[in-house]
Amino acid sequence: VVSAEISSADAILFMLSTSLSQDLYHRFVNPGASDRQVLKAARWAAVAGGTAGVALAIVSPSVIDALKFFYTVLSVSLFVPVVAGLYVRRVGTPEAAAAIAAGVTVLLVAQLTSGNSGWAGLTPALLGLLAATGACAIISLSRRGRVAQ
Repeated sequence: VVSAEISSADAILFMLSTSLSQDLYHRFVNPGASDRQVLKAARWAAVAGGTAGVALAIVSPSVIDALKFFYTVLSVSLFVPVVAGLYVRRVGTPEAAAAIAAGVTVLLVAQLTSGNSGWAGLTPALLGLLAATGACAIISLSRRGRVAQ
């Protein structure tokens, strides 16, 4: 069990550092970065991700709670952009970014303010998914309106 957990944590940390250094830093922050600078960004991302993981392990009452939190954030942040990107024509980066920001924000606010029980019978995860869907749709409609003008 410990070996499986460490293997999963290793893969997640590698994915996080690679995504942050290549997809965020190299693409948007510093497009002209050398390989050395990208490697340095990847190392700092790995240190930050490892530190966040240790902090989460310290404050989380159990491994199950930590995994539940991780997979809830992962599903709220990625489900709508991936499905919309696959099935809706003309959905791009602005819609995906809005969906991620709105979904994670609503999820965290709902978890913190409702004691993880949600509102009106809706779980924080479902509220986050609804917010992500709404944000994606609003940005998509506003961009289409601008293109038509």
